[in-house]
Amino acid sequence: MASESSYRVGPSGLGPGKVLDGKYEILARIGGGGMGEVFKARHVHLNAYRCIKVMKQELLADEVFRSRFLREARLAVQIHHPNIAVVHDFFVGEDGNYMVTEFIDGRTLRQWSAAHGPFPLALAADVASQVLGGLDHIHRRGLLHRDISPDNVMLTFDSDGRYIAKIIDMGIAKDVNTIAADATQAGVLIGNPKYMSPEQLGLLPDGEQIDGRADLYCLGVVLYEMLLGVPPFVSETPHGYIMKHLTQPPRRFADAKPRIALPDAIESIIFRTLEKNRAQRFASARELAAALAPFLVAPAGTLTADDIDRLRRGNDETVVGGVLPQFGADSATVAERGAVPVEPALSGAEGGAETPWAEASAAAPPELDAEAEEAFQRAWEDGRTSAWRTFLETYPQSPRTEEAKRLLDEAAAFEAAAHSDSDTAIRQFLGAFPDARHHLEAEILLAKAKERSADRRAYEEARAEGKPEAWRAYLAAYPSGAHAEDARTRLSTLETVAHAAVRASKDPKAAADLLADFPDSSHRPELEKLIADAEDAARAQREPADFDMAFEVGTSAVWDQFLREHPRSPRAAEARNCRQEAVDFELATATNTPVMWRAFIKTWPSGRHRIDAEIRLSRK
Repeated sequence: MASESSYRVGPSGLGPGKVLDGKYEILARIGGGGMGEVFKARHVHLNAYRCIKVMKQELLADEVFRSRFLREARLAVQIHHPNIAVVHDFFVGEDGNYMVTEFIDGRTLRQWSAAHGPFPLALAADVASQVLGGLDHIHRRGLLHRDISPDNVMLTFDSDGRYIAKIIDMGIAKDVNTIAADATQAGVLIGNPKYMSPEQLGLLPDGEQIDGRADLYCLGVVLYEMLLGVPPFVSETPHGYIMKHLTQPPRRFADAKPRIALPDAIESIIFRTLEKNRAQRFASARELAAALAPFLVAPAGTLTADDIDRLRRGNDETVVGGVLPQFGADSATVAERGAVPVEPALSGAEGGAETPWAEASAAAPPELDAEAEEAFQRAWEDGRTSAWRTFLETYPQSPRTEEAKRLLDEAAAFEAAAHSDSDTAIRQFLGAFPDARHHLEAEILLAKAKERSADRRAYEEARAEGKPEAWRAYLAAYPSGAHAEDARTRLSTLETVAHAAVRASKDPKAAADLLADFPDSSHRPELEKLIADAEDAARAQREPADFDMAFEVGTSAVWDQFLREHPRSPRAAEARNCRQEAVDFELATATNTPVMWRAFIKTWPSGRHRIDAEIRLSRK
């Protein structure tokens, strides 16, 4: 597995012990890159390891990037292929966006090369073929990876001890429908310049967009490096790599590694993947995989640790399970050149026990093995028991038989849990198959089951309470819930009954209560008129007393209040006259000069404040 970083806390501020989304406990930081940081985590409910990528905050600050990230993450979680690390989940948290993927206990291609040197040709072809299987899967779903590099392909062992290659870091996988929009973001490069295609660097005609051939170019650079231990282009700066990808041909094998012994055919294949003009490359991942097929010594993805040890030792020991490698028509020439030396296959009659690969080879020709492998991939993508049964019936001797049986058992358990409509059954499935092919679907079903249970509880609580506000609260929380139509019917019935009661009683208070309970009532105009009429009647009844009180107090403020409350009073004109007198009196009081008091008395000789004004004038 990738070595864990010595840095316990990275730029994101996350570190061991932090729990994200209530279920992912951070265990260690295992890396970082241009898009964010990567952590090893534990799913606290399933007790299963996960890999969590934290996207950089400055990227997510861009709403366009953020919306595309969410769109493409939703696509990524639908990808199910044995050669692609599973994207289990993604979510938005307080500290940013997170993508949760399968945790792979293995080594990257770069780490393998650092430990063992260049890959043997048969192993490199095997790994590349597996990667192409994963790329074919995502390309046919309208996605691109865009960052195939030795750091984004990991090697690990499956439960049967077979060496499996897995594409990781789908965090920048791209929906081809959004590629064109990215071209408008000047200066944005997605990927590692050392491995990027000319299209990703801008060498693309107007009106065209990047497609799967860009990923094939990246893989061509990786395959070159796997075989020779050096890259096809050498530079000390990212800009230098960019210029060489755009303008220079890759180094010939003999120039890059003078003593390397590899067949001309593999050099031609790699150089075709590295054509500047993508129209001259292989058209698809399947076409490139077919070109690499003659260099395989067994179906891709079926080599064991012992097989790989024999390949690495080379010379007289480089035989995989006793099966002769086939490198095109001139395999003897290839062996003589030292690419993959071979020895004659051992048979049981000669005293050597036949290996499983010898048995597989005897049982089915290579083209049938390839057909079975493709059928296995289709069954994996389908995921249903019917698909696995068809595979097992059609290819009973496939090396994938035991794995297919396990996947059939898992699919049967998932289908049973899904049809049970039971939270408990789904939890039992997740506990029995924590890293299952159907893990994400099961978690979605569990979330839906939880939502159904919460919906049912909220409905029962609203029904027990029986009040309009309870039904409105239920409908706000579950507008499309299983009981939403019934809740709307019950709410409508309550309104109808309440309105009938108001009509019968003509009670303004009841009408106001009804509007409070049903603010969107279709009877609102009628109810508001009833309330307004009642308020007008009450004001008319209060009007004489309110006028007398305003006259007694005599301030402009109290007259303002009277006029607001009784705008249609028969004494409204008198009230406005009294208000003006009060305003003039208050102005004279503020000034308090003989001139002002004489002017007030002259203006209001019979006013409410005349006597008070004369007293104040006499004191001057």
